[in-house]
Amino acid sequence: MFRYRRKVGMPLKEVEEKLKAELEKKGYKVVLEFTPSEVVKAKLGVEMEPYRIFYVCNPKQFYEMTKVEYEIGSFAPCPVLLYEKEGSVYVAINAAEDIGEIIKEPLEDVRAVIDSL
Repeated sequence: MFRYRRKVGMPLKEVEEKLKAELEKKGYKVVLEFTPSEVVKAKLGVEMEPYRIFYVCNPKQFYEMTKVEYEIGSFAPCPVLLYEKEGSVYVAINAAEDIGEIIKEPLEDVRAVIDSL
């Protein structure tokens, strides 16, 4: 399984607020937000359920990871998906084991925040 996904029993906006707050407690910042569902609507005229991508980064961990593998930036910042599908809200992150030990701790931190939602 290359993705860790959790169905969350809260409204999308509430999950977004809690996700950001809990990530900040662990030293993560949302450095970029992207809403593909809005782009799809604007460019294609197609309505789709809300779909957001938050790119999160813990600056200290990123710096430490670059000491091990300088090109780790291809995995960081960490993309966190937040979307609604058929009335349910989901949060997901990449979780491939082959990503390696270098990025394991940040993914575990973000996964712990998702579990806390």
